[in-house]
Amino acid sequence: MKKRVIKIATIVLIIIAAAGMIARANSVSLSLALGGYKGDAVVIEEGVNYTQSPVRWRVFLAEKDGVNRLALMEQGFLGFWGLPRAADGLEGKYEDLEYITVSSAPAYGFQYGYDPFDMSDTMTHTENWKFAPVQIGRSDWFYHGTNAEYTVTVPEESLPVDSTLQIYQAGPEYVLHLCQYCKGDGAFDGGFEDIYRALLDNGSLKTE
Repeated sequence: MKKRVIKIATIVLIIIAAAGMIARANSVSLSLALGGYKGDAVVIEEGVNYTQSPVRWRVFLAEKDGVNRLALMEQGFLGFWGLPRAADGLEGKYEDLEYITVSSAPAYGFQYGYDPFDMSDTMTHTENWKFAPVQIGRSDWFYHGTNAEYTVTVPEESLPVDSTLQIYQAGPEYVLHLCQYCKGDGAFDGGFEDIYRALLDNGSLKTE
């Protein structure tokens, strides 16, 4: 009798472990479905935040309530992905846009490169920690809109200092990924207003 109970318990544990592995392998799809998103998600960007324990994150577009929505997912306990967090809507002249922000710190022994001997007082991305004695923060801003008139192009002079911009576009729909770096206790410069104004001025975006 005792052997039979042990055998049954072992089988149950194996089934639970197998179910857990299957659930983990499909946790992205499960999280999307539980969050009300349909179909496959289009991943815009993903990364790891090392502020405390490493947390993997992913910003994506997926259909919800009949339209594509911008959202953020984070990988949590035992590698399972949490429920998506929807982007926030903007107001005023940006009311047709939604945005989401991810702030992160580099891994131990890695810095977003700042050369202390560079007289220009700017930063470059490098994996050489010898040139990065100052802690550099990173902030990723994602803006999603559907009012593109032509191919979205941004003049370089419209970008804030110490930043990069990636553009993802499919017809009138687009996502602007503004990545900014900040030294020490300084503040991020923002600058999205200048970028958006430049897109309106060069005809990339249409207005009502």
